[in-house]
Amino acid sequence: MKNISLVLYMTIMSIISCSQTDKTKQTETKMNEPILTADNYIPTMLKEIKHFPKEPVYQVYVKNSLCLYEVLVNDYPVAKSFSYAQEMTPYDINSAILQSGKQKITLRIYPAPEEYSRSGDVFSPSTSCKLEIESVDNKDPNYPATPVAEFKLPTKIRMAGQNKDVEIPEFEGEGKKFYEITYEFEATVPYKNEGWSKGQDLNKLDRKKLEEATLKFYQNQWSLYKGKNTDKVFSFLFQKEKETTQASYDDEKRLLKIKDAYMKPFTIGSFVLEPIQDYDFKIFGNGKLISLQQKSTDPRLRSNSALWGKYKNEKGSTIANFRNYYLYLPEGKKLEDGLEVIR
Repeated sequence: MKNISLVLYMTIMSIISCSQTDKTKQTETKMNEPILTADNYIPTMLKEIKHFPKEPVYQVYVKNSLCLYEVLVNDYPVAKSFSYAQEMTPYDINSAILQSGKQKITLRIYPAPEEYSRSGDVFSPSTSCKLEIESVDNKDPNYPATPVAEFKLPTKIRMAGQNKDVEIPEFEGEGKKFYEITYEFEATVPYKNEGWSKGQDLNKLDRKKLEEATLKFYQNQWSLYKGKNTDKVFSFLFQKEKETTQASYDDEKRLLKIKDAYMKPFTIGSFVLEPIQDYDFKIFGNGKLISLQQKSTDPRLRSNSALWGKYKNEKGSTIANFRNYYLYLPEGKKLEDGLEVIR
């Protein structure tokens, strides 16, 4: 019995020791992170970004007809269009690719506005949407594109003609108001980002407390922008910027553009911060990310951050500026300690 008790005691102590070691490592990692500011943003990121002989950048082209769309890679939003247009627009998606391997790409579509379709507020049988994924090399100034994958909406066959011998492919989701489908493709990148992979499953947390914590974060950010507290805003961005700038292999010129975008609420005199209102809590990242988004059906605002403002550009046009934050809760951290920015 003494031997059994001793083994049990040693096992418990070992578990406690490992747990304390993990927490110590997490604390040390946070302590070793530089405190990001507006002044040190560019030199700090330049130290973090690694460059490689080949730097693949993955892009998705969306070719849509009679539908609006949202595209997510690994359940992280990378593209959307709620203003109906038929154009092949490339979207860089490396920020959603954490490491090499199999990636999931999800297409969500909605019927085009009724004035563009005879089917009203449901999908026409002629609805189509094609995803073309390509890879270019950031190191090659000519950017030759390499095809990676192509995906089309599933169709069903309708027989037509006098003798019913003509096959006409029609969209499988005809008559519906929403359609979603997920595909897979392979990606090879030279970096490895942790991203939200070690985040907790937010669906398992108390929903009310999670929403309170999310709103608290956004309200705090709103106060920082209102008070023009530039450095405090930047202090939340290190992990996000470390990974996203690495994923796009940014150089000093590109970093300057990113910094300028962050600085607009602080440097443009006409900038007006909008109140946080009429919002929805949206969970992404397979349950590990949460963001606060506008409920508005206005295509200019729909699915954009609830933290935003407006300003006048040099031509006098009104420009919206959205502060998009995707938050997560790292393993071993309590919700009351606060959510963190990862994208």
